[in-house]
Parts: sequence; C-alpha cells; structure tokens
Amino acid sequence: MDTWAAAGWGLLGGACVEALELYALIRKSPHWSWRRPIPQGLAAYLISIVVRVGAGAGLAAAAAGSGQVSGTLAAFGLGVATPLVIEKLSHAIPLTDTLTVTHQIPRPERTQPPAEHPQTENANPAAEDTSGATDAR
Repeated sequence: MDTWAAAGWGLLGGACVEALELYALIRKSPHWSWRRPIPQGLAAYLISIVVRVGAGAGLAAAAAGSGQVSGTLAAFGLGVATPLVIEKLSHAIPLTDTLTVTHQIPRPERTQPPAEHPQTENANPAAEDTSGATDAR
C-alpha cells in the first residue's frame, strides 16, 4: 500500500473517532455550544482534533512505509486505535537513566551578602549536649 494512501485512511479513522466523541458530547450536554465545546474552549478542542487526526495519519503512514500494513482496513484501524497503539509502544520502550552530568552548572553569585540572623541561645538544649554522655532512648 502506498504511504500517502495509508495516511489518508489513518486520517479518516482518526476523524471517525473524533466525530463519535463530538456526537457523544452533544448528546450528553443539554446546553452544548460550538463556542465552548469543552471546558478548555474551542481552540483547545480544535487543537486536540488536529493532533489526534494527524497522529492517526502519521502512524498509518509509518506502518505502511515499513511494510507492516498492506490493506486499507488495517490503515483505517490504526487511525482509530492510534492513542492505544502509541500508549502501548511507549510502555514497551524502557526509560533508562543514561544521562550523566559531566560538569556542575555554576550558581550565580550573590550581589548582596545575606542578612545576619540573630542566633537564639540554647534553643534546643538536647542538641547541645557537651557532657560526653549519650542519650540511650
């Protein structure tokens, strides 16, 4: 299957999922508005749709480009299942701590000396035991 055709089918699969979610939003809300379809606003809603549909197209295109998808139904199914597939792939890739610090980042120098704080004398008498005896509790 051609990569661009798979991307189109993946895009269509992602768009079908978004259409079903929009339908569910409209049905469950008695006062649904196009101006504020979700609590975050219309812009956030449109961005989420573009990201979801674009991810579906990208995943289907990548699968077709690697020879993993040869049919339209599989490309469409990848578009529908993109969030689940990406979640499973992210769990399959282990995150290891391979980053090592080779030098310390210098701290900025203070322009003014810190203010002197008055010391309270013997604020904690147990902390200042100079008799050499240990407290066996």
